[in-house]
Amino acid sequence: MSKKEKKDKKPKTTNKENKKRLKELERQAKANESNYEMTRLFKILVGVIGALVLFGLVFAYFHGDIFKKKTKTKEEIQNVEILAGTALTKQSGEYYVLFYDFDGDNKELMNKVYAAFDRYDRTMKVFKVNLGSVLNKSYKANSNEEINTSNNKDLKVVDPTLLKINEGNVVNVYSGKDAIVSFEEELIKVEK
Repeated sequence: MSKKEKKDKKPKTTNKENKKRLKELERQAKANESNYEMTRLFKILVGVIGALVLFGLVFAYFHGDIFKKKTKTKEEIQNVEILAGTALTKQSGEYYVLFYDFDGDNKELMNKVYAAFDRYDRTMKVFKVNLGSVLNKSYKANSNEEINTSNNKDLKVVDPTLLKINEGNVVNVYSGKDAIVSFEEELIKVEK
């Protein structure tokens, strides 16, 4: 056989087969393009999420929310600042309420008294009322004659005052810094 005859023996494709192959190639091209688009979309999505996580970690680091170690402390005394109008109905059981101006002349002395409760009994419930606050000024009495501890509505105390309350009833009233300091000294004696 001659070379010419070998060339002629190659299978000839028909127009129909060419169209079929062309359609198959187009279908594969579309599938490849679709896969490329999905891969590209996935990469963009991963990049955006990664950037947001990185931003969140940097933000948290500078604000100290994540990387600070949380240490457990010993049982703490339950000290809370409250409004004077809720002093007699804060909770059931026995508790104390210390009334004073947080920025007044007796501030340091009352903070010392407040700390004495912590040294005396860590489970004792002690609440503070800031008589210097606008919300509590109407509860401040000018003299001992104006003091009224019968109910929350008519409550009036001098600066400073310590109330011992049991089941919503005032058990003891310590008005003035001298009376409160005497009470603190009693606590310290009992402690020793």
